[in-house]
Amino acid sequence: MVEIVSPVCETPNQVVSHIWDALHHISQIGKDHGFRIGILGTHPFARKEETHITAKERYLKLLEELQILLRQFLIYGLHIHIGFPDKEMAVKGYNSAINYLPLFLGLSTSSPFFYGEHTGLHSYRVKIFEQLPRAGIPEYFDSYSQFEELYTQLYQGGFIQSIKDIWWDVRIHPDLGTVELRVCDANPEVDRVELIISLFLGIVFNAQQEETPKFFEQVLKQNKWNATRYSLEGKFLDRDGVVSIKEKIHQLIHKFDKKGIWTELKIQDRITDLLQVLDRKPVSQKMVDIYMETKDLRNVEEIGLVK
Repeated sequence: MVEIVSPVCETPNQVVSHIWDALHHISQIGKDHGFRIGILGTHPFARKEETHITAKERYLKLLEELQILLRQFLIYGLHIHIGFPDKEMAVKGYNSAINYLPLFLGLSTSSPFFYGEHTGLHSYRVKIFEQLPRAGIPEYFDSYSQFEELYTQLYQGGFIQSIKDIWWDVRIHPDLGTVELRVCDANPEVDRVELIISLFLGIVFNAQQEETPKFFEQVLKQNKWNATRYSLEGKFLDRDGVVSIKEKIHQLIHKFDKKGIWTELKIQDRITDLLQVLDRKPVSQKMVDIYMETKDLRNVEEIGLVK
């Protein structure tokens, strides 16, 4: 596994440009050393018995605590940080992102295969992650001090050593002054990743202008399951009713356009181009279609390779 960290960027396009330059550089190295770079939420056919955990003190401690849960962690994600100048602004952005986690997941799904088996899900990665303590959909906070209170209790209880030991689908990152989106599968389509970043940016920006409603926990869980199982075709329930996840993304992009948010964020022209992503099948569906046609997982793997 290779982790790529971008520098601080001003626009989503700058982020993806850095990541893809790095990936192509690593891919060139791979040609000399006999490996290829794949960008998917799970490895389609690798098994825990054939892999090794890096012998770092932190990872070895996690292995001692998590046992088989960590040994089967052949999963790979996309994390997005957005910086905030104020703690309470970060809380507003974080709370709003909780409501829309299925939209980001639906856009990114790329893990329908695991241990050589078709799971029947579009994102099996999130189901593996949800087995961990302190993972999955987090709770809302009324203030930053409420977040600090929870963090302090976990820290003083000896359950965490830093924010890195909290693995929510979206989390406040006090060390960096950011809100970090963590629900997404790794994804090989550069424009799709740019759309995910842009949508996240629009949602947390809009949260500064209007109050975020709080959904029932069961609604949050149901919506996330719908994305996990059906990707963009899953249903999304909120106080406006039920639409598909794809349609909800369209609604939000149109809403933010009318409010001038894309113009204010200086990405109006990119949003127009990126909307074409929604006309394509998600990566997970492309993988399933190829498997149904060829019954060969190595053909499935090709979809995630850096070309």
